[in-house]
Amino acid sequence: MKKYGAIFKKNEPGGGIVGASGLLLGLGGMRGFKGVCLMGETPGYLVDPKSAKAVLNILTKITNIEINLSALEQKAKEIEYIAQQLREMESPSKEK
Repeated sequence: MKKYGAIFKKNEPGGGIVGASGLLLGLGGMRGFKGVCLMGETPGYLVDPKSAKAVLNILTKITNIEINLSALEQKAKEIEYIAQQLREMESPSKEK
């Protein structure tokens, strides 16, 4: 997977693969199937189009299928704007 650009960080605490993704990999492994689960890193509280794009970039390299990511890129800009608004709301006011 590294040859496609997947990043495996050493000494990083891993969250593990849970849910259906983990179950399918585990059951497949028990039956002799090789598998991989492409997962993007997210902050966890918002939809993360940047993470989706990173995963899709690797998937397109593996499958040699081109995907138009322009709508996803636009959504990423929208989410970044919302995240910035949330950060501003969370930070203490500088003017008092």
